[in-house]
This record gives sequence, C-alpha cells and structure tokens, in this order.
Amino acid sequence: MSNLDMLPLTKLDRLRMESSNNRELRDRFLNDPAGVLREAGFALSDSVNIQVIEDDETTHHITLPPFVGTDPAPQGPSSQPGSGPSTWECTTCTPTTPIAAGSLASLACV
Repeated sequence: MSNLDMLPLTKLDRLRMESSNNRELRDRFLNDPAGVLREAGFALSDSVNIQVIEDDETTHHITLPPFVGTDPAPQGPSSQPGSGPSTWECTTCTPTTPIAAGSLASLACV
C-alpha cells in the first residue's frame, strides 16, 4: 500500500500525482489526455476537448470556468435547452480542491 492509497484523493488527483513521477504516463497525458483519462475510467464525450498543460518551476497555470455573465443564477452549458450534462459547474466537490482547483476536478463528479 502506497502513501497515496491512504489519502482521500479522486481518480483525477491520483492520475495527476502519478504523472509527476512517471515520465511515460506524463508524456502520454500531455499528448493524448482524452485517451489517458478514458483508460483511467473517465467517460468523455467526443465533443469535449481536453488539454493538459505542464507547470514548471517558474510557470503555473490557472484555468477559469466559462464566463456565464453577471446574473448570479446558475447558467451555462447545462442550463441551455437541449444541452446535455456539463462538467464545468463543480470544482469544489473533491476533498483535495487545492490540488485540483481550476483543473479537470469536475470530471471526478460526472
């Protein structure tokens, strides 16, 4: 049992952490993120574009959810008529939000 097995991590958190130590996984995740996520058990629509970007010692990326306007009522892709479920709404449901915030954390909720 590894130390990771003792932490309350999502599948995505585990995949991200493993990619920091496994060069082959990291390279595949950067080149074929949807394929790696599917192999890990995530169900992805073919219409979803997944991009993995790499931080380094001096550059850290922050991603923002889609802009939905100034109305505080929830709006976005999933609230539009005829649209299917969306993954953009939830980025706080994982106990490891500081690790996954602003990333694909929402995929763990779908």
